[in-house]
Amino acid sequence: MRKCIANTYEIVARIGSGNSGIVYKAYHKNLNKYVVLKKVKEDIKDLVNARAEVDVLKNLKHPYLPLVENFVEDDGDIYTDMELIPGYSFRQYLDAGTSFPESSVIIWIRQIASTLVYLHKQQPPIIHSDLKPGNIMLKPDGNICLIDFNISFSVDGNNAYVTGYTKGYASPEQIEAMKYNQNQTDRSLWKKIDKRSDIYSLGATVYHIMTGQIPEPYESGCVPDIQALKPEINEVFASIIMKCLEPEPQKRYQQAEDILEDLKNMPLKSQAYRSLLKKQRRTAVVLSAGMVLCAALAAGGYLQIEKEKQSDYQNAIAKEEECISEGNYEELDQWYQKAVKIFPGKAEAYVKKAEALNREKDYKKCITFINDNILTNEKVMEDGILDGVYYLLGDSYAQLEEYEKAADSYEYAIKLNPENGSYYRDYAITEAYCGDTQKAQKLLDEAEEKGSSTADIEYVKGEIQYSAGAYSEAQKIFMDCIQTSQDSYIQMRAYIMAAKCIDKQDNSTDSQKQKMQLLEKAVKELPQENNIGVLEELAQTYSDLGGDTEDNGYYQKALAVFKQIESQGMGDYNTGCNMAVIYQNMGDYENAKKKLQQVLKTYGEDYRVYKDLAFLEVSVQGETAEDDRDYSKFKEYYDKAKELYQKQLSANANDVEMDRLDELYQQAVNSGWISG
Repeated sequence: MRKCIANTYEIVARIGSGNSGIVYKAYHKNLNKYVVLKKVKEDIKDLVNARAEVDVLKNLKHPYLPLVENFVEDDGDIYTDMELIPGYSFRQYLDAGTSFPESSVIIWIRQIASTLVYLHKQQPPIIHSDLKPGNIMLKPDGNICLIDFNISFSVDGNNAYVTGYTKGYASPEQIEAMKYNQNQTDRSLWKKIDKRSDIYSLGATVYHIMTGQIPEPYESGCVPDIQALKPEINEVFASIIMKCLEPEPQKRYQQAEDILEDLKNMPLKSQAYRSLLKKQRRTAVVLSAGMVLCAALAAGGYLQIEKEKQSDYQNAIAKEEECISEGNYEELDQWYQKAVKIFPGKAEAYVKKAEALNREKDYKKCITFINDNILTNEKVMEDGILDGVYYLLGDSYAQLEEYEKAADSYEYAIKLNPENGSYYRDYAITEAYCGDTQKAQKLLDEAEEKGSSTADIEYVKGEIQYSAGAYSEAQKIFMDCIQTSQDSYIQMRAYIMAAKCIDKQDNSTDSQKQKMQLLEKAVKELPQENNIGVLEELAQTYSDLGGDTEDNGYYQKALAVFKQIESQGMGDYNTGCNMAVIYQNMGDYENAKKKLQQVLKTYGEDYRVYKDLAFLEVSVQGETAEDDRDYSKFKEYYDKAKELYQKQLSANANDVEMDRLDELYQQAVNSGWISG
């Protein structure tokens, strides 16, 4: 029989233990969901005011932290109730022998560092004190979540009691303090640690992830140079890691903000980038002189311009623009190919192609295209319109919720063109989502100085409030933007964000209907070119209401909106898959299967489609008499999904639905419906 805590939580399994307590997976009987319960260790209960600390922790809102829900006391023990994060810890990946690409690790260290910035800025500051691979989850979306950070507050504004340490990841001062404190009965004399100890642990964690080895210091306290173990690592990145691992705290980064700054400036410090900048500067000088010479030659009649090629190129560019405005992306590719064949070194054609991919909502392809065809093409890089390229790159990352990468891209756009207020506006929104509202506000002030409209400014204020969890205040701002803005694009974004605010405050059926009415109003008032995001939100709302009310009329409305999206040429992979899910929820398995097969044909083979087909087949067989069940198709789809899953899923992500599919497969084997 499972142990029950406070008549509410059924202990399912012990997950692990940290410096300050034992961690359990538990089932919340009242809420019908799994949570994490952390039991505070006996020897530190008298060091903390657990209830007060949990009240502070409950107010933490950061994309890379779990939600802390509650404080529980049971039979003299103290527990905290936290959100259960899907995915696996880096410790699990490392134990399995997984290696990670440097580009992914750089993203993750930025995420961890931004989280430390947020924790260290709390009042009082929160010192994690047990940062290690086992306490960092890698979620299915490829982002991290920092867990096991409670009961680690500072006690005097800057320092925190040492309650334990993990060998290999703890700073020298943390180990020294722990050994001293164990033999010191007078706690007023205990040694403490500060935020620089977290910085050391961050370096040790990244060192392990990059090399597969836990750092083992020499007698001097210095850790072996990471490049001795991994020579191919970027020299700038290596220096950042090693600076975190300085044995003397005063030689380390003094705050996590400094790590983020160096990470952002990595390209500027790398030899390859410096060489490119030098070449760009030389080219600029040559071009300046060349323009004078060209003018003289033209005046003398010696310069023969290839007028026909220029005309053909400009015509191709004009056709690209026309295709973008009409949503005719298939034809656009033909004009793009023609343009780059004429002038492969001119940037304009490439930028139009990237813009089209962004407009299509194929953000991953847009990012890949920019990196492979623009940022690695030295001739194109010299063409002087890179700020717009970095802005497109930033927007694509932001749409994929990869906010750290988006912030870097917007920053480069601003460096190249510091007078564009829109760059500051979207950079501010991104920093707000990264949890740095202070920086977001600073960027917003700069956007205003650069001439951004009042509507833009007010909208971003709403985004900042939203990211801070002030959903009611944010909703008011967005509703005001809808009424006062003359910019249909801002209105569209405000409608969508106001709808999200409603979701965050209350997910009841009545709230969903309120959200539906708001979005229906948006569809009526917004021009067609700016309603795609609203239509997507509306379709999802109809679908959710269909599930809540079991009214197929809502499902029919959702299908109608998705079909409208497709008719506007804006349908994508997710549109088709969402329609298949709706058909399945309606019990229309035939049309669900047809839609998934159509998605396969249109977008190529993707493990997720075979995964959905396998789940669909389970539903079909579940409604078939037991003696007549045939799981051969399920096995076919499952095998194909597993095969493609291994090939297609990036090293920095995992799909928990595949775990569920594995369970269903095993159940089918155990039931004798298929052979294992």
